[in-house]
Amino acid sequence: MTTMPMQTSLGIIDILSKFIVPLLVAALAAYFSTKFALNKFYKEKWWEKRLEAFTEIINIAYRIKMSNDYFLSCEYAQMEPGDSRFKPHPKEIEEKLRAEYWLDLQELERIAQLADFTLTTTVKNMLDSYVNSRKKVMDDWYDDAIESIDASIKDLKLSEKLLSDLVKEAKRELKIK
Repeated sequence: MTTMPMQTSLGIIDILSKFIVPLLVAALAAYFSTKFALNKFYKEKWWEKRLEAFTEIINIAYRIKMSNDYFLSCEYAQMEPGDSRFKPHPKEIEEKLRAEYWLDLQELERIAQLADFTLTTTVKNMLDSYVNSRKKVMDDWYDDAIESIDASIKDLKLSEKLLSDLVKEAKRELKIK
């Protein structure tokens, strides 16, 4: 009679080792591989969102820089009307350029308010610095503390620095070489 309970316990151990242990190992492997795959998916999605946000802000900074460059060329052309090879745009195109320029500046200020969420603190600081520096230049120009040409030069330098800094930060943050 003692052999029968011994055989039963050996049979249970045999069943446990053949079915339960592999099932437990398979369940743990499935859990960890799913967790790893979801983590990777979320990181890739976040990277894509950051790339999209950086692309948008860099495009805006580029348009602002190019507009500032055009406006500075207009200033130089007005100073020396006969000597310039610069050909300004027709009035309707220039008006559209100015309207888009102001919309880009407003969008840049909006993004500066939200940059901590979608971008980085460094980008937020860059945008805040640009907005504040530009405001100071414009205030000085409105108060006749500086000439229009000097304001345009400073504005162009600020926008060139912003664009350069944004590209560097995007490469660093997105790990692009």
